Amino acid sequence: MGRLPGDEQDTRQRVLRAAAELFATRGYAATSISAIREASGVLPSSIYWEFGSKEGIFAAVLEDSLNRWVEQSSRAVARAMRKRASSNADLLTPYFEYMAETLAERPEGLRLMLLVAVERRDGDERSMEIIRSVRQRAVEALARLFAAAGLAGADAESEIARDTARLAIACFDGAVVAAQIDGDGDDLRRVFALLHAGMMAASRS
Repeated sequence: MGRLPGDEQDTRQRVLRAAAELFATRGYAATSISAIREASGVLPSSIYWEFGSKEGIFAAVLEDSLNRWVEQSSRAVARAMRKRASSNADLLTPYFEYMAETLAERPEGLRLMLLVAVERRDGDERSMEIIRSVRQRAVEALARLFAAAGLAGADAESEIARDTARLAIACFDGAVVAAQIDGDGDDLRRVFALLHAGMMAASRS
């Protein structure tokens, strides 16, 4: 969707922010249009005009949240690639530090992704397509970083590089779930530090 005029863009963002919080904390089934209206202060007619349905709101929230997550991840990869320190393994340090902090402070995107996987996988193909597309972008960005760090040879297009990236993202998923259960962002940071240390050790072997 193209950029909306100022008032419409503000209305859309208010709905997205309110709905993201409600979906992430209550789940999809327990979040109503009425609750989104109350939290956002936007009239139901405007909500329906912009999004069409609750399913439309959820898909828009998911796409917005996951796009921001992959943009953050891509920025972390780019930052890491610029910081070629004393060894290739040092490329991983700024990436894992940045992502641990980001997911500890703003885990909504991955929360919503996991909500779809558990609650709506069989009935929401549009959301699943969004998730698959965003995760593929994340895999490609991580594969470039891991190849540059010597974890998967020199070829970011190799299946080894992509599998290493997929494994890292699966670890991110599990770490975020554990942090939500324990309610402790410090645990998330510790898990990322352990994953980082393991990958640095692998790069030296």
